[in-house]
Amino acid sequence: MMNLLKNRPEVWATLPGTASTPTIPSCFTDEKAMRHLLPLLGYVRDRNYEGPDLFDGLNSLLFKSTPLYKSRLFRLALIQFCKKSPVNFRRLFFTPGGFNPKGGALFLMGHLNLLRHTGGEVYSNDAYLLYQRLKRLQIKRSQGISWGYNFDWQARAFFVAQGEPNLVTSVYVGRAMLAYHAQMHDPEALQLALGVAEFILGEMVKFENSKFICFNYIPGKDAEVHNANLLGAAYLAQTLEYQPPALQDEIRQKILKAVRFSLLDINEDGSWPYGTMPFHRWVDNFHTAFNIESLIAVTAHLQTDEFIPAIKQVTDYYLNHLFTKDGLPQYFNNKLYPIDVHVLAEAIVLLQLLRQQGLIWDSARVEVIEKALLNLTEQFQDRQGFFYYQKTARSWNRIPYIRWGQAWMFYALSSCL
Repeated sequence: MMNLLKNRPEVWATLPGTASTPTIPSCFTDEKAMRHLLPLLGYVRDRNYEGPDLFDGLNSLLFKSTPLYKSRLFRLALIQFCKKSPVNFRRLFFTPGGFNPKGGALFLMGHLNLLRHTGGEVYSNDAYLLYQRLKRLQIKRSQGISWGYNFDWQARAFFVAQGEPNLVTSVYVGRAMLAYHAQMHDPEALQLALGVAEFILGEMVKFENSKFICFNYIPGKDAEVHNANLLGAAYLAQTLEYQPPALQDEIRQKILKAVRFSLLDINEDGSWPYGTMPFHRWVDNFHTAFNIESLIAVTAHLQTDEFIPAIKQVTDYYLNHLFTKDGLPQYFNNKLYPIDVHVLAEAIVLLQLLRQQGLIWDSARVEVIEKALLNLTEQFQDRQGFFYYQKTARSWNRIPYIRWGQAWMFYALSSCL
């Protein structure tokens, strides 16, 4: 089995013994990855890593000042309109661009990958500036620290105000802090990372019993979302070695209980719904990929083989039912379009991780998919360096979303180096 790269800045361990076919070379060679990375870096650096976000419709200064803004249905409609429109109305709606902490974390991890690959001081400088910027945006809680989005956000299940913490953003910033500590040997970065773990354990437990636990997406909000639950478990696994020895066994048990809870919702065919609520029962590409990534992290850091059968089952479904025969990434398990830059980026990340951990069971299938992903990378990148949002059967949405597209592609391409 192939071990992880020893100098990978993110904190990963090696999986316990698994059987796999020999690892195939990646279609995303260093040369090809850098050819796309450098124009993208120039674009985002010129804009100070700021820009529009897919879900920032509620930042509209025009609508915030009207009574309509108090309506839940109007907030939902405004977010969906801004999200789905191929025309960017943000200037018309007086919606400023901004710095998204989750995007900032992805940019930071991407710069650390570039620094490892090239040794260039410029990447060290950018990483330091992003690290300082993220530090300033931390939200201190009664237990630990967290991060949130830079916009109000209305979901079907709940409303989240700008700056209110959420688990997903906090975990990605925490991962960036762990990576910064691992590569730059900064003790403060480790303390910030451990503050996120404290936040998860102290505030983000939705329920716990003798067998299961589920971590919340938002503090106090009622939703069982597998992506968030597993991200919380995986992050605790990544930080476990830094926890006080007296607490490690207790935290380990919580991690196992969280994963076991989400595994219960995997269908017989290996498909994995987004969440447990009736309106969360869809199966999509990138959330499935996130769940596989979290299972690998837990398996590697806890050195357990309990979840390897689930990894194989869901990965087989992912590769064979969430991509077309020709390797195009489907958005849903029953729908190809839209082809989405976020789906593209996470597929690149996951396939690199599967390769590094020796989990390529079907090398021919992976090769077909990677060739399609590389072709889409060419199609999605504009001459200015940024990546388009989506491609439908008939048209393109070319809005350059900073977190959803640019940050994710920056991180994904850097993970190929």
